[in-house]
Amino acid sequence: MPTEMFFHFFKSFSDAAKCNLNIKAEGENEHHKIEAIFKAFAKTIKMAVKRDINNNSLPSTKGVL
Repeated sequence: MPTEMFFHFFKSFSDAAKCNLNIKAEGENEHHKIEAIFKAFAKTIKMAVKRDINNNSLPSTKGVL
């Protein structure tokens, strides 16, 4: 798969989700950078949609920041 498709995936995701994504990876191997980016992305999405067991709500920073 061309590496250009990964940029397209994240651009399409951020456009559809109406969110900002800040992605930066350093290193020599494009394959390893892409793996790391997807792993970090998956973990952040998992954290973002995990419901609070006490009140069954999604996490939010509204009123906190």
